[in-house]
Amino acid sequence: MPRNSSRLVSALLVAALGSVTAAAVTAQTERGALTLPSPARRVVALEYSFVDTLLALGVRPVAAALGTQGGDRGAPPYLRGKVSGIPQAGSRAQPSLETIAAARPDLILADALIHKDSAASFSRLAPTGVFASRRANLDELNDQTLQIGRLVGREAAARQLLADQKSLIQKARAFTKKNAPTFVAGVVTPTSFTVHTQGSFAGSFLEAVGRRNAVPVRDGQTQYETSLEGLVALDPQTLVLFTAPDEKPITDTWARNPLWQKLSAVQRGRVYTFDRDDWTRGRGPTALKLMIAQTIQSRFLQDAAPNGPFKYQP
Repeated sequence: MPRNSSRLVSALLVAALGSVTAAAVTAQTERGALTLPSPARRVVALEYSFVDTLLALGVRPVAAALGTQGGDRGAPPYLRGKVSGIPQAGSRAQPSLETIAAARPDLILADALIHKDSAASFSRLAPTGVFASRRANLDELNDQTLQIGRLVGREAAARQLLADQKSLIQKARAFTKKNAPTFVAGVVTPTSFTVHTQGSFAGSFLEAVGRRNAVPVRDGQTQYETSLEGLVALDPQTLVLFTAPDEKPITDTWARNPLWQKLSAVQRGRVYTFDRDDWTRGRGPTALKLMIAQTIQSRFLQDAAPNGPFKYQP
């Protein structure tokens, strides 16, 4: 082989090897740094926030935990039209290893809380990124958007999503009434009221748009259950309820108790309600756009009486 040709081949080999090295991606997860030899193309998402984030980045999961096994409620309403056709890998609480394996993933995204005992099984099928989605606050979930963007080779797109979100939040803050009173927020089911503190996703988001959460993290818990008496002790000036339209929340029963009528939020007419599936289970960039819009539409930011579907009516 002529010397010049030999040099050309060597240069091409070096360039090729260099491109392979450059294609490797690394992200920080709950279990340390995760490095993939190249950006993931076949991703299984086992939490709704991961599904939301992937779709927002332009990556369609090859399977996702969208089922209702174990009492799960399935995909939040805002996501349902977007996930049609994505194979169901069981539910978040009961993922299907068979379906995950059949999807031939090169990356699995799992939750640090709900999948703490099963992540090792996932890792035998494909590299697994474990993130604290269920108990993360807004800043932590935004960082997850960036880390997932890195793993799928869409870091620039992730940074743009976060920049757009920051801009929307700043615009929303212009609606926030100065010195508006603090609020208490909680997920309400037929049997429980779970307070979402400053360290929760929804609680920290509502602070990001300019309102003040009255409840700090308690004993390391970002969310905790309380009773009607506990709510009366907090005596919120503003009350935010995350409810499901197909359920009768426990607050409907509490509303018949004289203690409920003593709540300052009730007396002020400042009890707001939002769809808990959209607000507390999506936790991704698309969910956040919806949430920002609804904080304005409901008149929560303005500290005005809630209107339309956002007014709580026992």
